[in-house]
Amino acid sequence: MKNLNFARTPLALATGLMLLAACGGGGGDGAAPPPAGGGGPDVVTGTQVPTSATTSSAGAFAFANATASASDNTAEPIEVGAAVLATSETDEPDPSV
Repeated sequence: MKNLNFARTPLALATGLMLLAACGGGGGDGAAPPPAGGGGPDVVTGTQVPTSATTSSAGAFAFANATASASDNTAEPIEVGAAVLATSETDEPDPSV
């Protein structure tokens, strides 16, 4: 049976931790998200959901489509609170879907 020499193990662990720490962070150069808590006049109070998304199904679809098509994977989550997206039993389906 071979005897293993662990003399270099602390050096290898320290190097690995430094490399791992250097990989994190970055980003932050994208556009700032809208302010939370009803920061604009057309936003449901306490959320970042536009009022048009809660009053019409077309507005809800536009909001969901815009949110899903955002290419920034490092963006902050959207605060939705208790907002409920509008639905409709009478509107025609969107043919572009």
